[in-house]
Amino acid sequence: MIKILQKKHLLIIGGSAKERHNLISEIITKVNFETFRFPKKMKLLDEYIQHIRKEKLYNSWYTQKGNFGTNQMLDFHWDWVSDSNSLVIIEEYQQMEERWKLELIRIYLQIIDDRKKGQKTIHLIITQQNEDDLMNKLSENVYIRENERRNKRQVVEGSLKVINLKEIGIA
Repeated sequence: MIKILQKKHLLIIGGSAKERHNLISEIITKVNFETFRFPKKMKLLDEYIQHIRKEKLYNSWYTQKGNFGTNQMLDFHWDWVSDSNSLVIIEEYQQMEERWKLELIRIYLQIIDDRKKGQKTIHLIITQQNEDDLMNKLSENVYIRENERRNKRQVVEGSLKVINLKEIGIA
């Protein structure tokens, strides 16, 4: 899984929430990435944004007195995501509001798909109970370049690997 994580994001499904959590903890001990764990069972984009603020997962290219607005902060956060060589973990993602869930993953997938060979990039691990047709939903929402030879499903599968704990004998 560590080798897969070097090239793709991971969606870990199956087993219990504790088994998924324990697997992530094991992965963290074996990789050399700065790790950011989002709160479990986020439901709203506001919870994601609050964690971004708390962890300061954004860097503005200018200084400003006071707080950044939500849109500004998200823009700076996407820049951070694009330039970071960190591991981001979002556990029990099935609770997240569907629209934002798909949008957040789509952005992370796009960053992996757009990176150049050997370029440092963000690494994402998501856990949820079941796949819940997530790959198909992402395939409907992913952007593909004009000259892309792959279809949308292939673009998603090229950036996100589904790991089923039952299939690998953990659950």
